[in-house]
Amino acid sequence: MANRQRAEARRKAAAKAASQKEGGNSNALWIGLIAVVAIALAALIVVVAGGDDETATPSSDSSTQVTSAFPTSQPATISGDVLPQYNNDAETDDGVGLTAPTVKGLTFGGEEITLDSADGAYMVVFLAHWCPHCNAEVPRLIDWKKSGAVPADLRVIGVATAVAEDAPNFPPAEWFNNKGWPWPVLVDQSAGAGVAGEVAKAYGASGWPYFVIVGADGKVKVRVSGEVEAAELESIVTAALAS
Repeated sequence: MANRQRAEARRKAAAKAASQKEGGNSNALWIGLIAVVAIALAALIVVVAGGDDETATPSSDSSTQVTSAFPTSQPATISGDVLPQYNNDAETDDGVGLTAPTVKGLTFGGEEITLDSADGAYMVVFLAHWCPHCNAEVPRLIDWKKSGAVPADLRVIGVATAVAEDAPNFPPAEWFNNKGWPWPVLVDQSAGAGVAGEVAKAYGASGWPYFVIVGADGKVKVRVSGEVEAAELESIVTAALAS
């Protein structure tokens, strides 16, 4: 009798264990199915929201979007006589001593900017984003500013000119930003892709980079075209402001 009871107890225990195992396998199966469905739904949401590679939303990098959205040409009002075109090979510059034209223009962001001597002497630096000499000169100018050698009474204004969409470093706003240009930039009024803009022509530009220093009296003191080393630039600026 005792043996039969023990045997019956073992049979019931074995049956209970088998039942628990089947239930565990069933639970694991349901959990697996739920996970598969969740993954499928997530993938469907991604496809619907993002689309394929051809229709996907562009990168949301804020700095790139902001600079690329800026205009590449801005209207400019030019008053006074334009300067003769600069001739780098001439012994003397016919533009020196003439009154520089006054220019009212806009920055990339649409702020008004004026080229005149109302606030004293100023230096205009005309730059083209695709120009290799400009790309070499800009770091020199930045180092010049960092050195503290820029005279306190000299305003420096950059001019983004000769813009070309199919040339390197387009758009110009992004180029100036990436270079770390520290001064205001007037956006030239375009006169055609890759050629001198209206402001550059008014100041007699013939190549890039192109520098024009105007004294507090409104007269052109010096004009220079091409790359200029920092030491030479300091000498040019000192002589110009003293004249």
